[in-house]
Amino acid sequence: TPFLIVWFSIVYSNPKSTKTFKTMRTALVAMMCTAHVFAFIPPSITHTHARPKSITRTYMCQDDEMDDEMPEMDWREMRAKLIAQTQTSDPSPSPSSSSSSYVYETPLIEQGTILLAGTKMSFGFALRQQFFHKSVMLLLQHDDNFTKGIILNRPSAHTVDGWRVWCGHGQVAEGGLFVGAENKMGDLEINCLHSLESPEAAEVSTSVIRGVSVTSLDNAKELVKAGHAQKSDFWVMVGYSGWAPGQLQMEVNDRDSWYLASADSGVLLTELLREARELPPPTGVTAKDLLGIDTWENLMRGIGRGDVVDFVEKKSSLADKMLEEWVRVHLLPWPILSPPAIPPPEITLGTVLATTVSPTTNLPSDRILLQDQFLHKSLLLIVDATPTTLVACILNRPTEGKFQLQLPKTGKPLQRRVPFCGNIPVQDLWLHHRTIDLGGVVLGTSRVGILSTDQVTDRLGTDDAKLSDFLLVRGVVQFEREELGDMVSKGEMMCLTPGEQLSKLWPRVWALTDDGSPTVSDGTEIWWLATQCVGDDDTGEMTLSAPATSDLADDALQEWLTHFTQNKSKDENTK
Repeated sequence: TPFLIVWFSIVYSNPKSTKTFKTMRTALVAMMCTAHVFAFIPPSITHTHARPKSITRTYMCQDDEMDDEMPEMDWREMRAKLIAQTQTSDPSPSPSSSSSSYVYETPLIEQGTILLAGTKMSFGFALRQQFFHKSVMLLLQHDDNFTKGIILNRPSAHTVDGWRVWCGHGQVAEGGLFVGAENKMGDLEINCLHSLESPEAAEVSTSVIRGVSVTSLDNAKELVKAGHAQKSDFWVMVGYSGWAPGQLQMEVNDRDSWYLASADSGVLLTELLREARELPPPTGVTAKDLLGIDTWENLMRGIGRGDVVDFVEKKSSLADKMLEEWVRVHLLPWPILSPPAIPPPEITLGTVLATTVSPTTNLPSDRILLQDQFLHKSLLLIVDATPTTLVACILNRPTEGKFQLQLPKTGKPLQRRVPFCGNIPVQDLWLHHRTIDLGGVVLGTSRVGILSTDQVTDRLGTDDAKLSDFLLVRGVVQFEREELGDMVSKGEMMCLTPGEQLSKLWPRVWALTDDGSPTVSDGTEIWWLATQCVGDDDTGEMTLSAPATSDLADDALQEWLTHFTQNKSKDENTK
C-alpha cells in the first residue's frame, strides 16, 4: 500500500513524465508478479490436474500521447519469466526450441489467449461441431461486448483467389466456402495472420500479441503487390468463432470445454510454420493431412498436460474419427457426382424407408454421420409430402422417458415410453396399425393410421382399444425431396415394399415403447427385420440379406443413444 501511494503521487504530480511512469509501472508489475510467485497472492499458474479458474482480464486505457511515446509492456513475457524461475524442473518440453519462447497454462481470458479444446466434457465434439475437437484457437478480440477467436490448426485444400485458406471458423462467417452456398453460415470474413514488422504492414494490421498481427485478405494482397510481403508470409483463416459476454468463461469453468494457455509469437509461429511446411499440395492432400492434431498435442504438452494427451491416445477415440470425417466432407475438394443411372422410386405419403450405409463407402450419408446420428439404422414413415419437402417420423427409437394419459371417465392413468420420432417438435399425433377397427386417416399404402389425442382418448374409453395400440409422435424429421432421393440413389436409404410382411412387423415396432421392459431397446433389431421387407408383393415370401454395416456409424449411434435416450427419468404428462 505505501508503494502504491508513492507511485500514484509521482504519476499524478507530473503526468507528462513518461520516463518516471514507465519506470514505476515496471516496478509495479514486477512487484505484483513477485507477489504471485512467492504466494503473497495465491498462484494462478499450475501444471497439476486441478484446472485454474478462468479470469477475464480488461485493461485501462492510458493517455494517447503517453501510449505513443512508450513501448508496449508485455505482461505475458513478465509472467513467463517469473514462472520459469520458480519451476525446479520442466515437466514437459515446450514445442518451441528457443529458450526465449514460452507457453504455459493460464487462468486469464484475454486478447491473445490460446484455447486448447478440452477432452473431459460429458457430451463432447464427437456428435456435434467436430471441427472444435482438439482444436487450437487464438483469441483476436476479448472485451465486455464480444469475444472472437480463430482456429489455427485446420488447414484445408480450398483456395480463395489463388490463396490457400485454413478453416478458422466455428460456424460463423465462413460464407459457404466449406459447407456450400445453400448452407452458408454468415457472410465471408477472412483474417490473415502474419509476423511482418514493416511500417507498411503495421499501418493496415492489428496486433494480437507481440510479434503476431492480423489484417484482411485485401490488405495482404496489396502488401504483396507492393513488394512489402510475400504470400507465404500470411496464414489465411476463413471465418471465426464468437462468444457472447460471459459465455466463454462459463464454458471453461462449468463445462471443461477448453484449456487456457499463453504463448509468445515464437511458439505460435513455430507451430504454424511446421504445419504449413508439412502440408501437401491441394491436389494430393488427404483428410489425415488436415487434422492438425499434432499442434494440439504439442501445445498441451507444453503447458504440462501431457498426461491428458497420453490418456486420449490410449483410447480409440470416436471423436478423432469423426473429426477426420468432418474434414473429408468440408475441407477436401468436393467430388463431382454423376447422375444416378436409375432414377429413385417415387416417395409419397405413407412410404416406409430404412436408412442404410452406402455399399461403396460403408458409410451413411454425411448428414446422418456428422449431424443426425439418430437416423442411423432408423425406420421412417412419411407423414407429409409436398413437391419439395418430405416429413417423416422415426418409428424405432424408444427412450427412458414416459408419458401418462389420464382417461376422463375412469380417472385411471395409462403409461408408456416416449419414442424419439424426430428433432422438430410437433403437436401430439398418434399412430396405430389397426386401421379397420380404429379408423382415422390412413397414410398411403403403409396400413398405418393417424389420430389426434381427443380421438385416442375416446377410443380408449371403450373396450375397443388399448394404449399399446398407439405410438405417440412428438417430433418429426424433414428432408428436401431431392436430398432424400439422392440418398436412395446412393444406397444410403431404401424404400420398403408395402405388404403383408411389413404389416406383420408393426406390432413389434409398437411394442418397443412398452413400459414393462427394464431396459430400452436401441431399435436396431427391428430395423434389420424391416430391411428384409423388400420385394414382398404380398406373397409372404422373403429372402434374407445382410445390409452393409459401418462400425463408425454404429459407434456414433450408440453415443447418441447414451446421451439422449437412456438418461431421462422424469415422466411427461400428456393430459
